[in-house]
Amino acid sequence: MQNFRPWLFLILWSVMLHGCSLLGYYKTIPNPEEPNKPPKFDKETIMLGELTPMRSSYDVSYYNLDLDIDPKKKFISGSVTMHATALSDFDMFQLDLDQNFEISSLKDAWTGEELVYSRDQRGVFIVRNTLESEPFRIQITYSGKPKKAKKPPWKGGFVWDKDDNNLPWAGVTCESEGASIWWPCKDHTSDEPDSMDVHLTVPNMVKAISNGVLQSTDNQEEKTTYNWKISQPINVYNVTFYLGDFESISNNLPSITGDSISLEYYVLPKNKEKATSHFKQVEEVIHAFEKIIGPYPWKEDGFKLIEAPYEGMEHQSAIAYGSGFKNDLYDTYDYIIIHETAHEWWGNAISVADLSDVWIQEGFATYSEYLFLEKTDCENCADQLLNFYQHTINNKYPVVSFPDRRWFHFRKSSDVYVKGAWILHTLRQQVGDELFFDIIRTFYYRFRYQVVDSQDFIDVVNEKTTKNYNWFFEQYLYHYQIPELHFTILNGRLYYHWKKTLPGFNQLEIKLDFGNQVLTITPTQDEQELELPRTATSVRIDHNILMKLEREDE
Repeated sequence: MQNFRPWLFLILWSVMLHGCSLLGYYKTIPNPEEPNKPPKFDKETIMLGELTPMRSSYDVSYYNLDLDIDPKKKFISGSVTMHATALSDFDMFQLDLDQNFEISSLKDAWTGEELVYSRDQRGVFIVRNTLESEPFRIQITYSGKPKKAKKPPWKGGFVWDKDDNNLPWAGVTCESEGASIWWPCKDHTSDEPDSMDVHLTVPNMVKAISNGVLQSTDNQEEKTTYNWKISQPINVYNVTFYLGDFESISNNLPSITGDSISLEYYVLPKNKEKATSHFKQVEEVIHAFEKIIGPYPWKEDGFKLIEAPYEGMEHQSAIAYGSGFKNDLYDTYDYIIIHETAHEWWGNAISVADLSDVWIQEGFATYSEYLFLEKTDCENCADQLLNFYQHTINNKYPVVSFPDRRWFHFRKSSDVYVKGAWILHTLRQQVGDELFFDIIRTFYYRFRYQVVDSQDFIDVVNEKTTKNYNWFFEQYLYHYQIPELHFTILNGRLYYHWKKTLPGFNQLEIKLDFGNQVLTITPTQDEQELELPRTATSVRIDHNILMKLEREDE
């Protein structure tokens, strides 16, 4: 999901030494003494977030979503068929569907038998005696008016709009709220179907776009059904549709593996010429990420950008684009294209099993913006972007917090984006570029098309470095405060020590640049001292480390 549009500026973080006094300016990062109080979670948030036995007892392999969309009435109706396998014996299981919708039929898809069920919040509790390893299929027929999005994509729901020709446009975003706000499913990020079919019936005046590849269209007198096939695993909140008067632009992009990636762009007619030119940068972005991370993960389903009336959303193989065809990142690149395309690797190919670990999606995608700019001719732009992000960190909560809740961290803090990116950058400084990129690529290749948690990444770091970096992640992921380096200058000596660090955080290396000499220190909670080089006139404390500087001498 797009975080915020960065207003870019350069923050100079350097400390100047003159005589025996430490002078200079550096912008501080909030590092509160106490974390913010935990949010108050309502019953629905808890029910959607918890992986109870009624949800963990089965695995979904396939959904068939068949939907009729009426933009005039702002009404949808249709059915979902779910293929699943029991992972343990059960006599009741849970699906999820917003209470705005009426269920007219819920039956065993093989026998046609209507099943007994009850509803509470979004939970649909279905009575069915099922043995371990037994496959089963359920079909639900439903209809209703979906909730409208208050501020898409951040506050999700349905978006009903019209274009300049008064033709309807519609779509949906639901990363925060979950897919069950518009279709019945097992609405938990830990369970991704292996494939899906999506059938969208819409008025003839518009087209319907979804994830994957268009298989066929069925024309009726006043409506057309668009049949889309998703051939690869997908997180259910990424399943989406776009309804509008679209014109298409198509191209093929050679992948680093030698095969090709199908590129398709769907835009309103008035913007086709503009989009044809503007979207050429997609090829550079995809190629860069393939070289940095690994091959584009969705070659069977292609890559699409679809014009939308909100800024962006990383719907797998069908990204929402609403950035106005402007290069707003240093007048050279489109921020939305870079960020949302990065999500095809981080968030889509690798997804988190629980939203408490969403930094793996958002922090990795945010750091990928930096990695992309670093590979261009504007390496200084990359540093400016990263420095800006550093000074939006607020340390209100641990980056990994509140498991088993359908709660997306950005509602209270953007740290899963910006602090997550800086955690990766700090790790990179500790292990070096060669090992860092080996870690990133290994993590991607090992876990693509799977759901993960933070420990999976930590395990790769420990494996590749042959060291135990648990101390690093305990501080940066699971503790809300960042390290504070307290220092003073007295009689030509630098005195320094950590504060606000956890026990065991004493291995982080920090470089001091004296212009003609670089020294490395490893602070601890106990004060240490360093004799400053006699030739030093200035010192730059490593600005590539996520920490807060506190000068104790005035």
